[in-house]
Amino acid sequence: MKKRTTKWITLLVLFSVIASLALTGCGPKTPSEPEGTTPVTKATQDTSTVVPTETEAPKDRTFTDSVGREIVLPANLTRIAPSGTLAQIILFTACPDLLCGIAVPFTDSQLKLVDPKFKELPVMGKFYGKGPDFNLETVLLAQTEVIVDFGEAKDSTKDDMDGVMNQINVPTVFIEATFEGMPETYRQIGLLIGDTSRTDELAKHCEETLALSEAAKTAIPEDEQVRVYWAMGDFGLNTNAVGSFHSEALDYVPVINVAEVEAANKGSGSEVSMEQIIQWNPDYILIDTLKLAQEMKKDPAWSALPAMNARNIIIVPEQPYGFLANPPSVNRYLGVRWLGATFYPEIYTRSVKDEVLDFLKLFYDAEPSDVEFDAIKEGTFK
Repeated sequence: MKKRTTKWITLLVLFSVIASLALTGCGPKTPSEPEGTTPVTKATQDTSTVVPTETEAPKDRTFTDSVGREIVLPANLTRIAPSGTLAQIILFTACPDLLCGIAVPFTDSQLKLVDPKFKELPVMGKFYGKGPDFNLETVLLAQTEVIVDFGEAKDSTKDDMDGVMNQINVPTVFIEATFEGMPETYRQIGLLIGDTSRTDELAKHCEETLALSEAAKTAIPEDEQVRVYWAMGDFGLNTNAVGSFHSEALDYVPVINVAEVEAANKGSGSEVSMEQIIQWNPDYILIDTLKLAQEMKKDPAWSALPAMNARNIIIVPEQPYGFLANPPSVNRYLGVRWLGATFYPEIYTRSVKDEVLDFLKLFYDAEPSDVEFDAIKEGTFK
């Protein structure tokens, strides 16, 4: 009996040893320490080891402008200054909340359509043209990160941009902005600010306007197109003649500009005589302002014109900016749709009111009431 008990004890001890070895072999392996080294323990581990962190986002980036200048900009732009009125309008439609200043103050009429907060922005002036000169001190005080200029490139554009940039050490960028190239202008702004969501939408609207213009001009033969005279100045004897920069919007509507005279690329247009206008005998007269329309109606000389007697006169709306040229910025795209829908509702199938209200909402975030729309259309909005 004693021998059997001893045998069982021996077997149990042997079984325990085998089980212990098996569990040790199945556990996680740790590398053996080389001879002559001290094993690393919690007490001896180097606590200065750097823990890897996420890669920091770049602080700067390079933007290539429309004249090939490579400009280093902050990776995240938040403060942009316009170079003038044209730039102010385009930037206001594309990225209003990034403006840190304006070229010219908004008028009281414009502030009824746009957010009044923009009245508080500092006025910086303009690179070119009439009005306040560009105020470099105001630009610096506004902590401007980039100044943006738009238009058609000139021989002096590179030097002009570099001159300002070197003088005050603020990046300057030039972006090409022509009538037909406006979709690309907006896409370049999207790249500049690092956000294309809104600029792509504006570019698409411009592309659709150009496509509609092409379709309308193809559909209406020249001998069926409305013949227009655009009356400007104090007496209506100034006009934006064929081929002038300021008459360009008319080229995108199936109308015939009767003013075949030497083009003057200035805001006051070309001077013509009453005799010339009578000889041209336009179907309609586009009149720059309500005040001018009232003066022309009282002038006996204009009564000799059949279009005047037939009341075939249209006042060009000017709020928040002139629909056709004043100034010659993206507002002209609204003018193309407005004038097309006025003359050819069978092709421009959306109403004048829908075209105007949709544009004002999309580009200026303006939502005029029905009464305000009528006032804009009639030239009485003040």
